[in-house]
Amino acid sequence: MDELVTLHTQEVTPPLADTYLALLRKTLRAARLNSSYPERHGLDASLQALGRALAAGIYGELYLDSRVGLPNLATLTRVLTDQEVAAESLRRMGDRAALDARRDEAEVFARLVAKHDYYTELGAAQLAPVDRHRVFLRRHDPARGEAAFRIELTKLDGSGQYLRVTVELSQVASSWRTKVIALDEDGESAAASQAFRATVYRCAHLDAETLFVHLAGIEGVTVERVIRGVVGPVLFALPREGGRPIYPLEPADDALGRGFARWLATHRQLVAPAVIATFALDQAAADIRDEKSNDPLAPLLRDRLVDAERARYEDVRSRHRFRVYRDRKFVVSPPLRPVADEIMRTAGTRNTVYNLR
Repeated sequence: MDELVTLHTQEVTPPLADTYLALLRKTLRAARLNSSYPERHGLDASLQALGRALAAGIYGELYLDSRVGLPNLATLTRVLTDQEVAAESLRRMGDRAALDARRDEAEVFARLVAKHDYYTELGAAQLAPVDRHRVFLRRHDPARGEAAFRIELTKLDGSGQYLRVTVELSQVASSWRTKVIALDEDGESAAASQAFRATVYRCAHLDAETLFVHLAGIEGVTVERVIRGVVGPVLFALPREGGRPIYPLEPADDALGRGFARWLATHRQLVAPAVIATFALDQAAADIRDEKSNDPLAPLLRDRLVDAERARYEDVRSRHRFRVYRDRKFVVSPPLRPVADEIMRTAGTRNTVYNLR
């Protein structure tokens, strides 16, 4: 628990794993995530499933991303894979009542009952996807050959954060050589071309401004809006009897990571779990009134450029009519509220902060 088991991965075992899951579920509920972020209910269902898997002894540990404090790809994929095989596993195990009737004969039957319950509950759960691409038709004018779409990519990013990229765009049939989005014959559902899907997927790590410019260069589409909603980092500290707290081992070297490290240095003996979590929202769109960053961890791109880059940047921006707005909200346990306050004070931002009770 105090060292990495592989690249950017640390292990947490029960009972601390159960404490972690409860803390993360509570944090996500407090964040009040809107539709620009990944669905909270899916994440919550996955976290509940992981808790049941630990309780049933199916898994003995959680693997967390040591940079951002979230379950890593292997952990979230476990329950998705279990869901795929749930029906077949239940068929092989047979009737639950028969297993339960034999639980006093041997410990294996009690374990099988727990496993049966796990697979039964998992079968109908709406779990968090680790890589889901969807296209929604927003409007369609067959007479003019125009259609507008919303594209959503929800994924666990290479950074370890869980994010949703939303792209709103339109296309006119007369301007394509190759369709970026294709409607079916009834004109009610749509699918993106493989090339366009690959582009969005490959560029999902980019900020909204850069992604907007990149997509706007694709022939046949007019990009109207790009939104990135990001869950994480979630920097936690779990008290451990007779030892140091458990916490993410590789937080970023930014204002959040440094502030959390300073706080940890003076809080070696905790009496309760604590967390500081952030939820960033990054938008680029033509209808944003004022270009601004209210994100204390991510200033505007133009404010980070050196003089040699500025002319090229201004040229690119002049060809694409949009503005950028960035924001970030916090969920904090009361002991960590001073860390969030200091981050905002230093950056000169005023952010929504939800206190976790």
